[in-house]
Amino acid sequence: MIKPVVVIVLLATVALAKAQGFTPLCPGCPTVLESPADFAKATNVLKESLTQLTAGEGPNYKLGKINSGSKQVISGIFYKINANLIDENEATKTCDIEIIRAREVTITLKCEEEDEVKRVHEYIRE
Repeated sequence: MIKPVVVIVLLATVALAKAQGFTPLCPGCPTVLESPADFAKATNVLKESLTQLTAGEGPNYKLGKINSGSKQVISGIFYKINANLIDENEATKTCDIEIIRAREVTITLKCEEEDEVKRVHEYIRE
């Protein structure tokens, strides 16, 4: 008789957790940027990469704001960010950005009405 009760309690717990948006720990799975600390870190990483792009081959963008993003632990940190970037003419573009920080930094920009840009730059440790 105890087994059916345990199963019912477990199923109810899982259903309640899902209803409240709880996701179990999943090492290596992407996590959504939600906390102010997560957004601050992603903002710093993106600004650093945009500065490196401007100093090199370009393009020249400034960060307007981060709309959404996620991070994933791989052999470094993999950020996927949707952000508004401001170009040298002060035009705002919505871009999907991928940044992989490992031994070096690889940034890929996919902005509306622009060709995809992929660059690699030195990883500046904090």
